[in-house]
Amino acid sequence: MPSIELQPFRPTHDMPLIERWLRDPEVSRWWGESAQVQAALAGHPADHAALIHVDGVAVGLLCWQIPTRRELADAGLDDLPADLVDIDIVIGEAGMRGQGLGPLALELLFERLRREGVKLVGVATALGNSHALAAYARVGLQPYRDFFELGEDYRYLTRHLDNPGQPSAG
Repeated sequence: MPSIELQPFRPTHDMPLIERWLRDPEVSRWWGESAQVQAALAGHPADHAALIHVDGVAVGLLCWQIPTRRELADAGLDDLPADLVDIDIVIGEAGMRGQGLGPLALELLFERLRREGVKLVGVATALGNSHALAAYARVGLQPYRDFFELGEDYRYLTRHLDNPGQPSAG
């Protein structure tokens, strides 16, 4: 079993690595244009992002945030609780995808967020991203609602951290 840990994201230092991952068609397919992602990451609070390290090597990225009411409304998800923490994850290293690292990293983040008092987390993924849907199911994220955004069908999934067996919001 590999050793997996979350390390602080250092935007200035780590951006070349993120840029390299974003050149991979499999990453850019789901995450979008490199310049846009880099701009968003540059403005993202560093304490709400972490590199996923496996055996001491960075292989992916986690970011989390509380979406604005407008962002939720634009996606048709405005009935989600205001304190929901939305999570984005990518396994950037091609050779590390499909090994169950995403679910392991999410569980580490869920534990951290639970200790911070977060009760509900959620993720969005394109319906065409079957690998992500399967990974999210493995960590107990349950379908909340499908929505359409930027020309793509998405599914939003949620998980209660304070009572994991509780049905999803909505």
